[in-house]
Amino acid sequence: MTASTSGKEPGEIRTFIYGSCVSRDTFEFLPEGYRLLTYVARQSAISANAPATGVLGRMKELPSAFQNRMVSGDVRGDLPTVLERHVADIDVLLIDLIDERGGVIPLGGGYVTKLSEMWGAGGREISAGVPLLAFGSDEHFRAWSGAFEIRVEQLERLGLKGKTVVLRTPWAKLAPDGTPIPIPEWMTDPDTANALYVRYFQRVEALGLAVIDLPDELARSPLDHRWGPSPFHYTEHAYQYLASRIAAFAAGGAGALEDPAAASDSTILDKVAFTDVPRRDASSWGEPQVFASLLDLTRAELRDGLVTLATPEAPVDLLIENNHASTTIVSLHAALGQKPMDLPIFTGRSVTEGLDVNRIFISDASLCLDPELKLAWYLGSSTLDLTQVLHDAIAAVQTQFGAHHLVFFGMSGGGFASLNLSHTFPGSLAVPVNAQTRVADYHPPAWQAFTAACFGTEGEDEALEVLANHPRADLRAVYAAGFANHVVYLQNSQDAHVTTQLSPWLEALPHRNGVHLLLQPWGRGHVPPSARELRTLMQAVAPVNGNWDALARRWGAAPGVGADPRLPLASG
Repeated sequence: MTASTSGKEPGEIRTFIYGSCVSRDTFEFLPEGYRLLTYVARQSAISANAPATGVLGRMKELPSAFQNRMVSGDVRGDLPTVLERHVADIDVLLIDLIDERGGVIPLGGGYVTKLSEMWGAGGREISAGVPLLAFGSDEHFRAWSGAFEIRVEQLERLGLKGKTVVLRTPWAKLAPDGTPIPIPEWMTDPDTANALYVRYFQRVEALGLAVIDLPDELARSPLDHRWGPSPFHYTEHAYQYLASRIAAFAAGGAGALEDPAAASDSTILDKVAFTDVPRRDASSWGEPQVFASLLDLTRAELRDGLVTLATPEAPVDLLIENNHASTTIVSLHAALGQKPMDLPIFTGRSVTEGLDVNRIFISDASLCLDPELKLAWYLGSSTLDLTQVLHDAIAAVQTQFGAHHLVFFGMSGGGFASLNLSHTFPGSLAVPVNAQTRVADYHPPAWQAFTAACFGTEGEDEALEVLANHPRADLRAVYAAGFANHVVYLQNSQDAHVTTQLSPWLEALPHRNGVHLLLQPWGRGHVPPSARELRTLMQAVAPVNGNWDALARRWGAAPGVGADPRLPLASG
């Protein structure tokens, strides 16, 4: 056993990763104080025990030092040596088996792992004609099982076995909204891969290593993942879950993993009154399900009715209805009127009642922060990223619904929120009605009241500074940076919002693909369509089954341009 090679800061937890991008990406979500010692990637347990002699000299240089180090380490089978070198510094050894997926190739009296980096370094040519030991085959499993046992024996000898935890993460085949992700033809189907991995993990557990399981419902791959959608690229919520379990393991060992509640700071709350929240009375909505964290919400079996997420800043209230439909409509309310109203507020129920859709109604939690506040655009506060919280909550509910399509509907301030939240779900549809698109271009008293209540500003200059720096307060800038959702924008042609909100948003778009406009004279001023007109429109949502262009045609919405001379007419 070697001596420590680096000083340890107080509270520091030094982490050794042997695995893939799953472990490496999860590491970024670990609490403050975790430090990465080293990362041994793209190295099968088989090749780690069997160096391939004479192969390195025949391989090509790769573009990055990391890739070269990774391929070189695999060919040399350097995992045992690297473990010996760092043993005195390791607090947590994190392992995943994703990179076993390529199988191994016998070369130079040993093995190399068949993955893209090795292929790019000339492995295809070097191994031409050599049969692959394919992952999942009986031959591969026997070779891997023996090699992995040798590695566990080394961990035990080095005193690292009790510090080792293995991530078991199902391969994803769906995006957060329930739509299938693209799977390359050459890649193993996720269902097949998950079945093949079963006996490998049975062997891991038989050898006495701790295992952290990612729940199936969290195995989703976002289309905007920084490495792109893939069966082993997950949502931030999945990484947060894994990180919380790793932290529990680091604090309490394998025993801490036996209680799933250890994954979060608190568990489901049976009854919470929220008596200190101004003007909030949820008693008319029945017995709520109240959750202390997004993790708890994700893992719970939800029932129809009021669902409340108890964030430290304010209760986030959703009213959900699972009709086992393919499409879910999310309804968001506009500004409160002068008449006093109790929170939570759920609007849009009558225009969607009885339709073949699932329904989610959301009350703006920002309004809980001040009893006088009437409009907050669902933007949260200085300590509450409500866009992210709502995205995660909606994704969790949509997953439980088993639905595939999302529609976000709202008027005025709720229209702003529909545009904002739909933008975070590629492939979804926003149906804003007379929406604001930039908060600072709305009535100054409204946004000054919002920033004062939620960000502590004083005066117009501070309010404008907060709005200018807020990442979601200007949806022209948000959409100008790109968008992968669809929009059917409903706008009253006699409303000043045509020139102050709609037209500048259209002008900011980088393209008009997936954008339709329904411009109608519904009355002078900021007047929406009648409830009867809206219900007629909503009746066409379910039958199109996610074909939003077809829905726009049914509604008579113009593709990408408007008929009003005040609007830009050139299609993007």
